[in-house]
Amino acid sequence: MIANNPKSNDRGIINVEDFDHAHNELIDLCKRIDWACSNDTTVFGIRERIRTFLMYARWHFAEEETWMRAIHYHGFVDHQADHAQLLQDAADFIDSFGPALRRQDGSAVACYFRFWLNRHMSEKDKQLRAFMGSTA
Repeated sequence: MIANNPKSNDRGIINVEDFDHAHNELIDLCKRIDWACSNDTTVFGIRERIRTFLMYARWHFAEEETWMRAIHYHGFVDHQADHAQLLQDAADFIDSFGPALRRQDGSAVACYFRFWLNRHMSEKDKQLRAFMGSTA
């Protein structure tokens, strides 16, 4: 199984368990947005959870891009472009609500992030995992 199979390269070890942990953390942060929307959390609290989600996504994407460069991943440019597009789409989507984000809007944001994560992980990250497994 790939999850227990680190990839060696000239810059050290890439631990695929870290890769999986980061994805699970993104999923958990998305669930926290959902929870906040359904539990009478203030709009400020919902916004903070969204901000935390996006901050972690940016960090994870940068980390993942470092890994891809280190292993000379052939799909790096496309994968990096998908990260940039996801972040831009998320910002545009949130901006579409304007300054008056309501609690019920938070559910739409969480739903959107779930879609975005599922699509990215089932396509781009699946390809990256296959590459990491085939070259380990």
